[in-house]
Amino acid sequence: MKITKLLMSALIIILFACGGGNEKNQTSQITKLQPTPLPAEPASKAMPALPASTVTPVNRFEDELSKISYISDPKNISWPRVLEINNKYIYIEEKPDRVATISLGHDEILFGITDKSQIIATTSFAQDSNSNIYSKAEGLPIISSDPENVIALNPDIVFADSYASVDLIDALEDFGIIVVQTQLGNSIEDRYNDLWLMAYATGNLDNAEILAGDIENKVNILTSVSNEDKKSIKTVLALSWWDAYWTAGDGSTEDSVITLGGGINAASEAGIQSNTTIDKEQLMSINPDIIVITQSPEWGGEDFYQQLISDTSLGSINAINNSEVYLVNSNWWTTLSYWNIKGSQELAKIIYGEDSFEGFGDF
Repeated sequence: MKITKLLMSALIIILFACGGGNEKNQTSQITKLQPTPLPAEPASKAMPALPASTVTPVNRFEDELSKISYISDPKNISWPRVLEINNKYIYIEEKPDRVATISLGHDEILFGITDKSQIIATTSFAQDSNSNIYSKAEGLPIISSDPENVIALNPDIVFADSYASVDLIDALEDFGIIVVQTQLGNSIEDRYNDLWLMAYATGNLDNAEILAGDIENKVNILTSVSNEDKKSIKTVLALSWWDAYWTAGDGSTEDSVITLGGGINAASEAGIQSNTTIDKEQLMSINPDIIVITQSPEWGGEDFYQQLISDTSLGSINAINNSEVYLVNSNWWTTLSYWNIKGSQELAKIIYGEDSFEGFGDF
C-alpha cells in the first residue's frame, strides 16, 4: 500500500511539472512574438491599418489634429503615429528622445512645446543674440545642412522646411533618420496647424494645448483692440532695401502680421502678391499711411531708415510727410512661427498709441 501511494504521488508530481513547463514555454513564446514591422513606404497610397490596440477612438485633441492633412489618423494618439507628407508615409514608432530642426521657424515652434531635454541641436539663427528664443537655445550644438553634421548628432527625428535640399533629405533617410519636411505657413490658422503637427510628431500634445491657448488669447486681445477703434485703420507698407525696394503683398508673412495688427496692407491693396521688388514710382503711387522697415539694424535697417526719411523726392508720401516711418523688430515680422503675433502687437501700438496690452504677455 505504501509503495502504491508513493507511485501515485510521484506520478502527480511528474504530471504537474510537465504541465507547468508547457505554460512557461507558451508564455515565453508569446513574449517573443513581435508585431510585424510597418513598411518604410507602402507600395500603394492606401495607409496600412495600424494594430487595433494602438488606435484611440476618441481624444480631446481630435478636432485640432483633424485640420492637419498630414496626419493620417487624427483619432490615434498612441504609438506608432503615421504622417503622410510628399506622397510617402512616415512612421514614428515611439516618442522621440532626440529632436532637431534645420530651420529657424521650426526651432521656434519646437521650443514652444518642449525643451532641451528633448531638443539636441538648433540652427545658428536660433542662437543669435537677437533671436526670439536665444535664452532657450543658448549652449546647444549647432546644426548645419551638412549630412555628416546632422548624422553625427544622432537625432531620432529632424524637421526641415521646403527649402532643404533633396540630397540632404535622402542622405538622412538612408541613414534611418526620420525627416519631417513641411512648408511653414503664413496665416494664423497655419500657425496653429504647424505647432499641432510638430507636437503630434514629438509627443507634446499637452504642451501644444497650452501654447495654442496662449496664442488664442493674444489674437483675441488684438482683435478686440482693432474692433474698438476702427476709425484708426491705416494703410501700412512693409519695406526693406536689398539693392532695390522690397515689399510684402498678399499671402506674405508680413501681410498676416499687418492684418492682425489692425492695419490694411498697402501692398495688397495695390495688387502686389507675396514678396517682391517695387521701384520708386510704385512706392510713391502706393502712398501708405505708415511704413514699417522690417530690415534689422545689423543688416542695414538703420541706414535704410535714414536714407528713406531724408530722400526729398519721397516727401509727398503720407508716411514720410507725417513722420510715420518705423524701424520694427525684424525677428517678429519675418520669421515663420507664432512669434509673428508679437509683430502684430508692435504694429497695434503704432496704430492705436497703446503702450501696453493688459494680459498679453510674452511667449
